[in-house]
Amino acid sequence: MELLENAKKQLLFLTRTAQSIQSQQKDTPKEKLRVSKSNGVFQYYTIKDGKRCYIRKKNLKTVQAIVQRDYNKKMTLFLKENIQALKLFTRHYSPQKCENYYKKLSAARKLLIKPAFIDNETYAQQWQAQQYKPNSDLPEGNFLTTKGERVRSKSEIIIANILNSNGIPYHYEVPVTINSTLTFHPDFLCLNKRTRQEFYWEHCGKMDDSEYSGNLVKRLNIYAQKNIIPGKNLILSMETLEQPLNAKDVERIIAAYLI
Repeated sequence: MELLENAKKQLLFLTRTAQSIQSQQKDTPKEKLRVSKSNGVFQYYTIKDGKRCYIRKKNLKTVQAIVQRDYNKKMTLFLKENIQALKLFTRHYSPQKCENYYKKLSAARKLLIKPAFIDNETYAQQWQAQQYKPNSDLPEGNFLTTKGERVRSKSEIIIANILNSNGIPYHYEVPVTINSTLTFHPDFLCLNKRTRQEFYWEHCGKMDDSEYSGNLVKRLNIYAQKNIIPGKNLILSMETLEQPLNAKDVERIIAAYLI
């Protein structure tokens, strides 16, 4: 659906651009333009009725009008082609047909089929059902979430419960193997059900601790080597003793990345 929405937005943008260009085509010069170069300097001439007329620098507005007119003509053609293509696409593109066909089958048939397409909700359910080896390097957390899992801090329980209340699928401390001797466990691995994109989420809870923040920088650099990058597929939330985690900020992050 996101592809279709983007196509509709692009169609609207191109249509408005074409209308703007068409409005500029009124009262444009009729002459053709010829350009030559002498001693490294461009020289402009208009051609009308087979006659060539040199345009002096003080009259370059005429040249600009002609060049803009020719550009607009070409651009109008390209825009029409793209607008037509997008109209056809938005009219006929229907990924729901692929997904809904399987949903409409009988239970007996579904048991025997491995579907090529599944709806987002089914995909999210299958994603959530995946099993991961828990983090054995640390003892089990003392804070119980609304999903019934244990996390290690008050801030993590805030994040987990808000994710759950928003219907965001997530896993806690999924292992990320860096090499044969190094494995990290980001706090959360979340799924955007609409786009099916995964996001790691690290909550940085001691940013006023210099040793902690220094280790965080090292970790982020290692994550980048695994193509786990803040803003792309890694969410970062931070707090200090004076600036604790705010639930509203968590809601804003979730709205920006996961809904």
